[in-house]
Amino acid sequence: MNSNFLVEYAGIDNLNEVWAICTEIAQSMTYPSFFCCGDWLKASAKNLCPDDKLFILLAKQDGCVRAVLPLVSKPNALGGRDLRFLGTDFYPDPIGLISAQHYRAKCAKAIREYLLNVPGWDRFILDWVLGDELADWNLPAKSVSVEPFKILPRDFADLLGEFKQKKRYNLRSLVRKFLEAGGELVFSVDKGTHAFFLDALFALHQKRAVERVLDSTFEGGRVEALHRLLAQESRMVRFYGLRLHDKLIAVIYGFEFCNRFFYYQVAHDPAYGDLSPGSVLLFLALENCCSKGVTEFNFLQGDESYKGIWTNESRVLYRCDMKRGTWRSHLFSVLDQSKELCKRVRGR
Repeated sequence: MNSNFLVEYAGIDNLNEVWAICTEIAQSMTYPSFFCCGDWLKASAKNLCPDDKLFILLAKQDGCVRAVLPLVSKPNALGGRDLRFLGTDFYPDPIGLISAQHYRAKCAKAIREYLLNVPGWDRFILDWVLGDELADWNLPAKSVSVEPFKILPRDFADLLGEFKQKKRYNLRSLVRKFLEAGGELVFSVDKGTHAFFLDALFALHQKRAVERVLDSTFEGGRVEALHRLLAQESRMVRFYGLRLHDKLIAVIYGFEFCNRFFYYQVAHDPAYGDLSPGSVLLFLALENCCSKGVTEFNFLQGDESYKGIWTNESRVLYRCDMKRGTWRSHLFSVLDQSKELCKRVRGR
């Protein structure tokens, strides 16, 4: 074991203290992510699947917590258990070891060695990790998605100035059309309006999913409970909305952490498609973020075309994993290799 760093399991009796530590350390991460702060982790921990078990590890040096790895032990397809980052069911990104960069490599090594001596799991999986952390884990990894983002200037006009004149004109025309129809940008300002905006978001999302015959990941009891808890308790929750004739027709839901906006979910009423509510709301939300001094707009994972209107920059997200040497983990390895072989054959 690493003599400088002691890894220990965090019991459930002091979780509020652990969440506070996560929020504090997350601010010093190479990339401070909302999904590594205590608000998100606490809400995720309160909305586990019935067979899930918390498995939170602390890496300490001289009694001080230098890193937190909040995991969940989950049943896998072969009857064993996998260790995954807490909240992964709800598609957060980026995630990773909650540690300042100068401690991260040593803490990752200590945690890796600790896990190999702990029974009861087959695979340790980290989804949606940024590339700069991969070397610290020294584990097999593959790219799984991209995360578009936009570094914001203080003046929104400077952002628009990056576009060609025709593109600027088209965007402004969409906004002007909406405003001339009597629409306006609105915000949530407290927990009471958070609940109102969240209700509208769920309703609009469901309406659009039905129209497009889509299976949505933003529905179900656990999803709703998690986001209602966040809306009630987290000061980092933000909502932007478009109101037309006293009706919310579009909502953006996200989180503001370390001067970054994490764009988590959006929905708009398809009945108002002629007013381009999705494009208008994104324009006005970006404008507001610039005016407040937010330095980055993180679109989160996915390369949807509308994100490309605003940015051509993105970070690659990776999945890394460690197998413990059980028969289940060996079988998972064989299955993974077979899948990769099939992909290569189909790609010929």
